[in-house]
Amino acid sequence: MTQANNSPIPCPECSSVKYFEGLCYWCKNKKKRETYQSMSTTAIENTITTIINNISEIENYNDEFDDFISLLAYHDINTEHIAKAAFEKHIFYPPTLYRNASKEVINGLINILLNPDCTHANHILCCLATNGSDDVKNVFMALENKPLAWRKKLHVDPSVYAELGGWSFDNKENKTLLVHQDCFPLHKEDRKDDTVIVGKTRVDTCPICSCKLIDILTIDGSDSRLSFLGIKGKIKLPICPNCASLSEKTIIRYTLNGDSTMEIMDSFENENYVSETDLNKIASNNLTLSRTKEPLYYACGNDDVCTIGGQADWVQDFQYEKCPDCNRKMKLLAALSWDQFYEDLEGTLYIEICTDCSIAAAFHQQI
Repeated sequence: MTQANNSPIPCPECSSVKYFEGLCYWCKNKKKRETYQSMSTTAIENTITTIINNISEIENYNDEFDDFISLLAYHDINTEHIAKAAFEKHIFYPPTLYRNASKEVINGLINILLNPDCTHANHILCCLATNGSDDVKNVFMALENKPLAWRKKLHVDPSVYAELGGWSFDNKENKTLLVHQDCFPLHKEDRKDDTVIVGKTRVDTCPICSCKLIDILTIDGSDSRLSFLGIKGKIKLPICPNCASLSEKTIIRYTLNGDSTMEIMDSFENENYVSETDLNKIASNNLTLSRTKEPLYYACGNDDVCTIGGQADWVQDFQYEKCPDCNRKMKLLAALSWDQFYEDLEGTLYIEICTDCSIAAAFHQQI
């Protein structure tokens, strides 16, 4: 019997250490992303046709599911015809199927939802939230004020479901976007670009665990690529790299000249697990802001990435914090996959911002 090889094997692409033949997890996903990105227009159209013809298989997380998620993430495909096929088969997952659904399909979903005995309310609310049209907003408001019988089986109101689609509304019918429609990834590149710097070590230390703090993001809002953020200067967002994953969240108050303070909320413990070597690894990452923007759902593809703007690929559930000063929902600023710059930590750090109050919140999610 041949014994398993317990010796470390370097990845042929990036030389990271692993214990199996072939590409490492990260390089394999990168190759998969690049394969989808290089698809021709004809190949994309043919793949969409295949998805439509096999729409009943999409809930089984097979090739149709991977193809749909990847084409949405890397080519921003219009989902109108896919949504029609899904609706005809009463398929309501993933909800992004209905992102570009026609008015006819949206009205069909609404009619099902308005039945007090609706058995698919949870899934249909998610699909409608992803579409986010004015008709959807009006129905959500009406159901918020006059809930139907199926509401008793759900945990939250329609207004919370709206956040799945990256938007919210108030009692005056005002709609607010919770995500930026532009998305710029941070890729590992050997070129000089200081518009966004990830994980720069600071001299001050955490008041809870004494770990050195890092500026998890330094953002120069004057760069034209990031004008959509509405940041009129350079901001630094400090966190404790140890407590960030061991606390509820970090609240950061910043100024546009780079000054900032942080406060850790509800830390679970005070032990420091981040070494000086870890800090050096974090600070030595070469994550660089992309020269060009990518589709809104770029982070939701098959590859672990770090993004500024766009929709998040929530590890657990969507989560939009309220600004501690104005009490309004904060807007997603960034989603940082830890393994892109700190390989010993799993999950994603999400950063949200209220530019009116100059406050950011950072929180961690992992499976």
